[in-house]
Amino acid sequence: MPDRGFRTITVTESIYEQVKQHAKKEKKSAATYVSEILQVMLYIEERFSNYAPFLELISLGEDEVVVRDNKKDRIVGVKAKSADGGKVRFYCELDATDYCQHTAFAAALPQVRNALRR
Repeated sequence: MPDRGFRTITVTESIYEQVKQHAKKEKKSAATYVSEILQVMLYIEERFSNYAPFLELISLGEDEVVVRDNKKDRIVGVKAKSADGGKVRFYCELDATDYCQHTAFAAALPQVRNALRR
């Protein structure tokens, strides 16, 4: 029986094992970890659904994500830079800012998040 305020969702064993490992690293329960991840993903999907058809990942380098912006018909470099507390901050070379649809798109990509964890 799930804790109060939680519902049960079935996942494959391999996904569950990955969740357990990630949750343990962050010192959280698997349920809390999954809830937080899903909340972030739903937020990203809601906020960036208008951009998704226009933006696509071209390549992922050691410190750069290359994105194609089909709306502007441009290739955009998004640099990953170290920030305070070991965090990573993204910088868009096209928009000359650290917060735009290109940086948000790059930061939201699972491939980028996985690469940053390594």
